Parts: sequence; C-alpha cells; structure tokens
Amino acid sequence: MQNNQGENRGSKRVTRAVAAVLTVAFLGLIGTACGAMMVNNGAEIWDSARLMTQLKPYLPEKWNRLDLLAARVTSFTAKIAEVMWGKTEMGYVNSAFQYALGKRVVNTGAQNMIRLNTGHFYDFIEYKDLAPNAGEIVALRNTTLKDIPFLFVYEHPTLYDPEGMMPAGYEALDHSAVMAAEALDALRAGGVETLDSRDVLNNSGVPLAELLMVTDQHWSTKAAMLMAKAVAERLNDIAGANLDASLLDLDNFDTVTHEKRFLGKYGQRVGTWFATPDDLVEYNPRYDTHLIRDTLRVTTVEHEEGSFPEVAVRRDRLEPDPGKTYNLLGYTYYGQVETYNNFVNTLGPDFTVLVLKDSYSAPVATFLSLVAGKVISVDLRRDVDPLEVWLEKYRPDAVVMAYSLQMLRDDDYQFGA
Repeated sequence: MQNNQGENRGSKRVTRAVAAVLTVAFLGLIGTACGAMMVNNGAEIWDSARLMTQLKPYLPEKWNRLDLLAARVTSFTAKIAEVMWGKTEMGYVNSAFQYALGKRVVNTGAQNMIRLNTGHFYDFIEYKDLAPNAGEIVALRNTTLKDIPFLFVYEHPTLYDPEGMMPAGYEALDHSAVMAAEALDALRAGGVETLDSRDVLNNSGVPLAELLMVTDQHWSTKAAMLMAKAVAERLNDIAGANLDASLLDLDNFDTVTHEKRFLGKYGQRVGTWFATPDDLVEYNPRYDTHLIRDTLRVTTVEHEEGSFPEVAVRRDRLEPDPGKTYNLLGYTYYGQVETYNNFVNTLGPDFTVLVLKDSYSAPVATFLSLVAGKVISVDLRRDVDPLEVWLEKYRPDAVVMAYSLQMLRDDDYQFGA
C-alpha cells in the first residue's frame, strides 16, 4: 500500500514537473513572440490603437467615447493578428498542406487564391455594386473639377485574358469583369472621360508575361510605362496638351534587370517553395533628363534633383532583404506608398498634371514626369489637405484619377475628399 502511495506521489511529481516545463516553454514562446512583435512592429501596433486613420474603419458615423475605446481594441487586435510572430511560416505550411491535397484554390484567411494557367497568382473578387462609388466620382467631376479637364484611369487586376488565364470551371467565382463594366458604364454615362488599362495593355503588342507580376497584384514597371504613355496621349486629346508621348516608347530606354528580386503579396503567402520571385527592371532614358522631386514619405520629406535615374528610383528598394536574395518591398522602387510626389521636369513643356493615385498609378505618375513640366501625385487616403487645396495650390491643367478595382470597392474611402 505504501509502495502504491509512493508511486502515485512520484507520478504526480513527474506530471507536475512536465506541466511546469510545458508552462514555462509556453510562456517563453509567448514572451518570445511578444518581444519579436514589439521589436519588429512595435510602432505599427502602437499606431493601430492611436491614429484616427487606423481607427476610422471601426467607428460608426456618429461615435462616442465608448465607440472610440471599442475601435482601439478592435484595431489593436487586428494589427496583432496581422503581424503575429511566426504567422508567415505557418502560412507557408498551410498553403503547402492545401497544395498537397491537390487543391488549386488556396484559402489564406479572408482570401481564396488561385494559380492561373499562366502561373500568375490571383485572388478571386466577390461581386459588389460599385454604382454608389462611381456616382461619387461623377459628382466630383461635375462640381469640384467641372472647369478642369479630367481623366479617370481604371486599373484592372491580373486577369487580362479571362478565357486563357482562368482554369476551366472557376470562372463563376470571379466578378472583376462584371464590376469593371458596371463602374465604367456608370462613369461614362455621367460624362467622365475614361481610360481602361485592359484596352491599353492588351493592345500594346507586349506579352502579358512582361506586363503582370506573378507574385503580386500590381503591374510590372513596363506596364506602368505603357499606361503613362496612354495617359499622355489622352491628355493631348482632352486637354490640348503638347506632351511628347514618344519619349515613353520602350526603345528610348536602356534597362537593368534585377533577377528574381521581388516576392509580392501573393508569393509571400506560399513562400519560395511555390513562387519564384519576380524580376525588377530599371528603365533609364537614352535622352537628357533633369528633374526635381519633393516627396513626403510618412513623416520624412525628401528633396532630390538630377537625372531621371537619380531622382526617380528608390535604390534601397532594389536591395535584397538581409539573408535573402529577394525583398518584400521591391515593387515600390518607382514609388508607391508616398503621401505625395511633386515632380518638376526642367526640360518639359509648361503643363501641370495632378494625379490622384493609388499603388498601381504611383509609378505611372513617375514616368509621366518625363513628358510634362510638372506632375503632382497625391494619395488622398493619407492625412493630407482636401482636393480643393491641391487644386488651388498647383492650378493643374488636367487632373487624372487613376484607381484600381480594389479602390473602387472601398466604401470607407471618400473619393476626392
């Protein structure tokens, strides 16, 4: 009997010891995760509960202090989930498991991502009525912009050849073409001049493989150049501009290729097991250039002057991340996330273009600066002055609003505000 009691006490001690070890290990893991997140993303986490730009999506139209507190908690929780330590590696394992089961569509949280016939990754886009947002743009055209030549540039995501790119049987899951048609029809019916990137890129004579990123939703830089040329040509038509669009012909540029340098949003979900990083290509004009750029990047103001390659290219975004042969921010090497970019082309014609940009059109505005005397590109989603202030300050000869389907779907964004 005493032996059994001794064995039970010994077993309990072992159990408690194992539990203690596991508890310490678990607490250590939590501590490591928290420490890693604070080191790598501490500022983002703090801002998620502090900045009104972060809290706005979680606030009702008429909010009080309790609503504000709830928004802080929700925003903080969402940011923690976004930057969770080990999240990337677990995502790789999750994707690999789904591919191992033979799935072509991989679920990555809120998104269902497919590998197209061409090898490009693509998120299915659910249907949403875009008439209200298109109506806001029409109203902006008829009020604030009524006396200024205005062009809306529609930026379509990766699916440029639905029949050839989409695997058979999956067509009904994507509604991008339907929504684009409805939005553009509403804009044109309201008298807005439009330019559809599908018309430009599909008729460019350049293979889609050279125009679309495989691992990211954005276009290649070559596509941005083609779009800039098309915008210049349309501004000549609707605004009487005298922009030499031929300066953006591809044969007027030398190129430098950084092979397999950028792993985009889609590629980051599955890792390099399943996604080969995209090339990044620099385009350097063969003609003389002299530009001045003033930029606001978050809180840092930059001033650069020199040739186009010296002024336009963010060299730091072309370097691999530490310990890797690629980086995660390479797409931004011709601009993307800046609050505004003000370009002055001292050799260009006296014509000022105000570009209301998103991440697709940021590099478009950069290349447009090669043909216009002044190009001001601003992201009105940032904490900046309202559109009227920009119009008064720069008195543009034309305004270009260049927005993607993702922007048109965003009900939280006030177009032109």
